[in-house]
This record gives sequence, structure tokens and C-alpha cells, in this order.
Amino acid sequence: MPHLELEMKMEMEMEMEMEMEMEMEMEMEMLSPDGTCIFTSDYDRAFSVYPISTDVLEATATQPLKVYAQFRSADPIWAFAANPLFNLQDSNSTHVLVSRRDRYTTLHNALWDINNPTATPPVPASPVSIHTPLASYKLINHLTEAVTAPLSLAYSNSGTHFFAGSHNSISIFDLSHTSDPVSSIPTIPSARTKLKGGGRGFKGHICALAVSPPTAASAEGLVAAGSRTRCVGLYDALSGAEVTHFSLPGTVNGRTLPSEAASPLVGAGVSSLKWSPCGRYLYVAERDSDVLLIYDARRFSMALGYCAGRRAHTKQKLGFDVWNAGPSPYDIEGVAHEVWAGGVDGKVRVWRDPYAKEGAVEADEVVDVGGETMPVVSTLVHASGSLAVAARGTLSVDDGALERGIKRGGGTRPRFSERGYLDVLGLSTY
Repeated sequence: MPHLELEMKMEMEMEMEMEMEMEMEMEMEMLSPDGTCIFTSDYDRAFSVYPISTDVLEATATQPLKVYAQFRSADPIWAFAANPLFNLQDSNSTHVLVSRRDRYTTLHNALWDINNPTATPPVPASPVSIHTPLASYKLINHLTEAVTAPLSLAYSNSGTHFFAGSHNSISIFDLSHTSDPVSSIPTIPSARTKLKGGGRGFKGHICALAVSPPTAASAEGLVAAGSRTRCVGLYDALSGAEVTHFSLPGTVNGRTLPSEAASPLVGAGVSSLKWSPCGRYLYVAERDSDVLLIYDARRFSMALGYCAGRRAHTKQKLGFDVWNAGPSPYDIEGVAHEVWAGGVDGKVRVWRDPYAKEGAVEADEVVDVGGETMPVVSTLVHASGSLAVAARGTLSVDDGALERGIKRGGGTRPRFSERGYLDVLGLSTY
């Protein structure tokens, strides 16, 4: 088990460069599947790639974390996903998908500028531009010709297809076919009335997608889709057939009902989904919710329990991660794992094997990362268990005493300051 110890801390303070305002409050964060890079998007509409140094654990002092590759967008970045076969040594695999408002979904090489390819590029003095896409995938309403930008993205386990979540639908794309989705999964048979579909399905924007690891029963796994209407659906990743769908506690037929028993478990819509390494358990996070719900894939009729005390009562999306801790001491066929999540109080909380417990499961470990003034918007754990990554960000009203961060506003608008950090924490074992 990794034990949190602040052996090394990389900080990247977001400030002005070359007289250009840069909003550096982190929005989303992801580790590359091979664990060599950190991908981030921020509210300044920038997608950035940070390499993790191979000698990072040998450092005795804080090191700077620099952007290696980046592109800026005129429109907000809504979602991104990394190729599951991502390999730093193979330029043909270092791909990421990016969804932006009112644009096609684009495929980018995360490390190479395709307009200026070289066999062995030197370490750049400025970030490599990865703005030019390798391909664009069209999701268009053929009745209105309106472009639909997905709110969520996820690759298939084989890396040949990807899933895109939108309103009442999950589109399936073949990476070699850019003009249209190869198929579509409606979350409700009829968008007009549930009665037309026999009362099946659910409505809502699909804002979270997660594909389970391959199993003996399904080589491609299951696709979990979460909506803003507090519903979760499961679908076969190969055929697209619905396996089941269910509402989260406190919601019936798409409506949240007042209930004292369910009130601690009621949030404002699904924001993130994560599968356990064994593919048996699904963890569900919501906006404005203090818990992470735990479901058993073999029986979704009710939650097993929940990770309590997350400290995430905010409309902001706060991500979490599930780390593979090896063979389970509770189940001969299972895999032990840990759930890592940050909160608005600047702390990271760790739950060890919460699926093996019932009811409210309190955190096994709590570590202060940035203080109460800076929420932890995302937490990631390296597959080796030697590193953890925490993204933090804050927005404060500028009373003249603040010297750090980006200054915005003025004139008729209130003045405020923004700051963001990307921390890499060294973990020791015991």
C-alpha cells in the first residue's frame, strides 16, 4: 500500500507570460495510459501535456513542471480521452481525442507537431504546437445540420473505436471512419415520451462515460454512461445493447424526491464514473455531493455503500481515481484497489477497498495538499503506486492584498484573481 509522504512536490504557478493573460485554474486532468505524461485542460481553453521525468523520485528538492506540448482553442474544451495503447516510444500511438463546443471531435498527436515532424526532436524552448488535428469526426444532426459536440469521450479497450456522449444518445465512432458514427445507442427509445418506448431508458445529457476492463464474459467490456438527470446506463461495448439502467438514490423516473434518508446521497447529476480494476464495481461521483456511490456490476438494484466525507459540495466537477493495489485479501478472484478523491478543503482522501464494507465508509487516510483556500479538482495515481498527481485551482476576489495569480476584471466588473497548481507527490510504501 502506498503511504502519502511529501518527498517531492512539483508546483507550477499560473502567471502571466509575455504580457498574455492565462487562466490557469485546472478543469480536467488525466494520466497517459503508459504513465509517462499528464494531460490537462484549463479554463483558459488550453490543452497541455506535461512529461513526467524518469528521475523524478530521485529529486531532493522541488522541481519545476514544464509544458512540453500544447494547443489553445477558441471554444471551451468539454472532454478529452487518451488512446489506451498510448506508448511514448511509438509516435503512431500517442493520440488524444478532444471535444470542443460547436466543433467536430478532433484527433491530435499529443507529442508531435505534424506540421514540422522530425525523427528526434530536441527539447523545445517553447511548447510544441499540437493544434493541427490528425482527423476530425463529425457528429451532425442531419435534420438541422447542427454540429453536436460530445460532453464525454471514452476509447474502446481495443483502441479502434471511441464512444461520444451527447443528449439522449451515445455515438460509436470507428477511428478509420470520420464522416459519421458507425452506430448510435439511444438512452431512451423515444425522446418525446417514455411511454412510446415501453417505459424503458432515461433522458439527459451523457456527461460521463467509462469502459470496464475486459472480462471472460466480454472482451470489450461494458460501457457505463452517466447523465445530468442522475441516471446511469450500462451497455455492451461490442453490440451496443442495453444491459440495464438505474436511477441514483433519491431519484424516481428522472425526478429527485425529498427524502431524509436519501438526502446525504443526493447530488446534482453524474460528473464522473470509474470502474474497479477487476470490472466488478462501479464508482459514481456527482456534482454538489459529499459521497462516491459504490455499485456491484452483478446487481445494480441498490448501492453497496458509499465513500463518505469527500467534501465536494460544489457545482464544480471534482474528479477522482481508482488505483489497482494487487490481489484482494477479501476475494480470491478480486483485485484490491484504492479510491483517491480531492475536496474543496484542499485535502486528498483515500479509501482502501471500500467495496468490502457497508454503509458510509470513512476515508482511511487524509492528506492536506493545498490548504483550505484551494480545492483539489482532480487526483490521479500512477499505476506503479509511486506517484500521485493533484490539480488545484481557486478564484478569489481581489482586495488589493493578493500578489499572486492572474488578475482579471476591473472597470465596471469586480476584480478577481485566479491561481492554479499541478502537484506531483512522491509516495512511499510500508
